Amino acid sequence: MLDPTPACGITSSGPILHGQNVTLACSMTYYYESPRGSRPVATISASIGWQLPTGAFAENFPSTRDGETLQINAWTVAGETEIPSYNCVSTFYFSDNRTDTTRSQVALNSVSWTCTSKPVPIPRT
Repeated sequence: MLDPTPACGITSSGPILHGQNVTLACSMTYYYESPRGSRPVATISASIGWQLPTGAFAENFPSTRDGETLQINAWTVAGETEIPSYNCVSTFYFSDNRTDTTRSQVALNSVSWTCTSKPVPIPRT
């Protein structure tokens, strides 16, 4: 049903130096399939975002298209000794779209996956 495997990390074209702006990149693709011959009983939407040390999201956006790759970048400044780990969170939300609610039950809880970037040491200059 869902195939989320977030990939996240720091993108750089060369050595990272203290005080340099760096890009945190995260991507995830999801798929939603109903059993053959049946109508979907739930509507799905997804979001992705970088979690800041304060707990807020750096960015995120919703999606409702099956098979869509969600991508998001955030920016940070390289510290004196390292770029710490950051969390990229992908969340899926479900809503009931059935017209006949007497035949079955649908769980509408959200599901989240977290991808944690590896810390990057900063070389001494």
